[in-house]
Amino acid sequence: MKPSTRWVMGLVSAWVAVVAVVVSAQQPATPATPQAGQKSPQDIAFERFQRAERVMNLSCSVSGCHTIRPIQTAAKDEKGWTQTIAMMVEKGAKITPEDTDVLKDYLVRYHGPLPEGDGRAVLLNICTMCHDLQRVRTRRATIEGWKELLDEMIFEGAPLPDDQIPVLLTYLARNFHE
Repeated sequence: MKPSTRWVMGLVSAWVAVVAVVVSAQQPATPATPQAGQKSPQDIAFERFQRAERVMNLSCSVSGCHTIRPIQTAAKDEKGWTQTIAMMVEKGAKITPEDTDVLKDYLVRYHGPLPEGDGRAVLLNICTMCHDLQRVRTRRATIEGWKELLDEMIFEGAPLPDDQIPVLLTYLARNFHE
């Protein structure tokens, strides 16, 4: 290699090293692994999820007020769930102030709003018999993918009337597509 080529290669290597240092300095620090006795964010989120389910089950369905079904088919936003929880507490539901936010966050995430449109009621009344809404919200598929899934669900016993299949298929493909 000629001396001028070596000098250029050295300069390029130095430049690459400088860029690497600058880029790595701009990257957010990786969160440290929790030390002994500390909980990871995933553990904390899971405990909050379990607490919310326990509150919902004990306060709503076990107390004898109603089954879980009205919750599964409501699809309310944060304001709607906040109002519902307040109304249930007024009617005697045993929900502590500490549990109210945990329950509201859970309800919004797993039983929150859906886009309006034909097929929404079918999804709420049929699909939620086995699945929470989070499962639907996070799935993305083409119309062919949704059709294949609906065929599988019908084969598994979903009580979806023939005349509602195209309605639900169109709703899913329009609102939850790849």
